Amino acid sequence: MAGAGRLLKDSDKIVFGEFWTAKQRQGHPIHHTVSYRASFKPELPSFFMKEFLKKKNRVVYDPFGGRGTTAIQANIEGHVAVHNDIHPLSIFLASARQYVPRLEDLEKKLNSLDLDREVEDDPFDSNLLPFFHPRTLKEIKNLKRYMAEDPSVEMKFISLIALSRLHGHSTGFFSVYTFPQVSIPPESQAKNNIKRGQSPEYRPIKPRIYQKMKRDLALPIPPFYHEFSKNNLYSLNSANSVPDIDSESVDLIVTSPPFLDKVDYEGDNWLRHWFLDIKKSKDRKLSIFSNLSDWNSFIRSTLKESARVLKKGSYMVMEVGEVKKGNSILYLDEDVVRMAEGTGLVWNKTYVHTQSFTKLSNCWQVSNNEKGTNSNRCVVLRKVL
Repeated sequence: MAGAGRLLKDSDKIVFGEFWTAKQRQGHPIHHTVSYRASFKPELPSFFMKEFLKKKNRVVYDPFGGRGTTAIQANIEGHVAVHNDIHPLSIFLASARQYVPRLEDLEKKLNSLDLDREVEDDPFDSNLLPFFHPRTLKEIKNLKRYMAEDPSVEMKFISLIALSRLHGHSTGFFSVYTFPQVSIPPESQAKNNIKRGQSPEYRPIKPRIYQKMKRDLALPIPPFYHEFSKNNLYSLNSANSVPDIDSESVDLIVTSPPFLDKVDYEGDNWLRHWFLDIKKSKDRKLSIFSNLSDWNSFIRSTLKESARVLKKGSYMVMEVGEVKKGNSILYLDEDVVRMAEGTGLVWNKTYVHTQSFTKLSNCWQVSNNEKGTNSNRCVVLRKVL
């Protein structure tokens, strides 16, 4: 066990319980506009904002921003957000909800789009046709052209909604039946089509975009949301070097780093990258670690950088999990505490939020107490230097 025995001596600092609801989709619907692998529930950052922020209009930072859960919840609760991630997709997912247009304005914009214009054939189309009917693909490609030409907040939000409908397992998606969270390879989809006796059928994308927008905006956002979101910062950097953020400017950090070799963000999102024109980059190295030593080294450098931007006396919450490697269980919270030594951050407490796996986790054949992450282990660090 990683760091075995060290934390047991300070067991009064480890608290167990259900600190937020185990029910799914209890947060504002705007959180669930789009799915993203390995994201935590909005109740997690909400709990710690209430715990450690006694005044409104504070600065809340997430160095591993993901789909923007911390940033959006910060704005909902009356705080300014700083969202950082090395993945351009993450920046889009968060910044597309910095301003949430009215449904009537979105409907007007959507209706103005001509998605039946002729489009050029592209050799890459062969990778897309296992997922989309040719006519559906034409509409998607036309939408991509509008996205490139129109920088309005309405167009950006429509693009986000379209991204969320790009592929999935129901008729509400643009694609034939496929997995919603992961873009599987074209050859795998072609095999699945044969196995399931299916072929892509024409699915017009406008009504699917509108219905999704209508659901996500059914509950009004707080009237002050944009008062705070307008001051958000979106930073595209590695978490261990974020020059965009001033020293001692952050009041609270709530984040969750990538776990050991669990998620291939680059490969799992190839269809979304195509849709957003995100090109591969040799300089963009998404954090996937095959061994604990490399993970620890990265976490230590991230903690040092987090201490730099955090105000003295303020808190950092890092959510990690129990990861099974072979016959051993790695309690990564213990490694986080060890890596914090000498960074200016000291261990305050660890909240262990116990939970049962969701239906999605079971799809991945992850069972309680067997493998994967079966609890939210939230290490709370306080800046003292």
